[in-house]
Amino acid sequence: MHTDTFEIKSVSISDKALFDRYFAAFEPLNSEYTFTNMFMWRKSYNIRYAVIDGMLCIFSRHGENGTESVNFPLGDGDVSAPLRKIFDYFDSIGQRPVIRLYKESDLLRLNVAFPDKFVITEDIDSFDYVYNTSDLIELPGSKYHSKRNHISKFKSLFNFEYRPLTPELVPECLEMFSRWCDSKKGIVPGISEQREAVVELMENYEVLGVTGGVITVLGKVVAFSFGEVLSQKNSMAVIHLEHADTEYHGSFPIMNQQFLEKEWIDFKYVNREEDMGLPGLRKAKQSYKPKMMTKKYIASLA
Repeated sequence: MHTDTFEIKSVSISDKALFDRYFAAFEPLNSEYTFTNMFMWRKSYNIRYAVIDGMLCIFSRHGENGTESVNFPLGDGDVSAPLRKIFDYFDSIGQRPVIRLYKESDLLRLNVAFPDKFVITEDIDSFDYVYNTSDLIELPGSKYHSKRNHISKFKSLFNFEYRPLTPELVPECLEMFSRWCDSKKGIVPGISEQREAVVELMENYEVLGVTGGVITVLGKVVAFSFGEVLSQKNSMAVIHLEHADTEYHGSFPIMNQQFLEKEWIDFKYVNREEDMGLPGLRKAKQSYKPKMMTKKYIASLA
């Protein structure tokens, strides 16, 4: 889409280098700022972008009504000029501006550029869960007692093997995930979008630079996980996707523990993304005792 001052473009795999450059300078702690996330969810959230006055501006649509929003511009310097152009765009589509922010310092930058113009709220359902990697590998103390029990039971019941993901394992992972999606039709909201995003990730994981791992039992894939480096400076990895066949007791805990031990042991922290406000997912993520939460914010015109 062309506006008078900038062009909003669709996200394609060829944009990876551009996004990576801006994200590396941002030094993110939040899971949104990886190209993988932008690419795999681009259709579900209509993710688009524009470079405005040298700053990367990412547009998306959220909620049942498809409300348009823009991420706070990525880049150094005064944000007044690009934001004014963005406000003109929102005016052209007949919507009040909605800005998503992922760094507390950006709250200050927004307030300096436009004092008292925005009401800022915490986007609690989108907070990321960040853990000590060593905790999720070693599972120490009484707080992880049940996790250790689940893993011990899995090991006692099944002759398993951890294997790094290779292209020939992708079809079996996809088939396993598709079976789960079929079983959740009409039960889990947005299941078709989730399936589409996972297919995008799996079919492009090598180009995206994502690391994958699987757990097999007698050669059959019963769990898989995908992750990548989020921030070298902050020694943080991010897990984009984890799935397991729950008919194999303990398959989720063993996948979580093994993937971190085999692939991410050199990173101090691991970001396991948000819970989207889903009670079951929130309970599961809280049960692993996060070290911290990465906050995210929404700014709306006062």
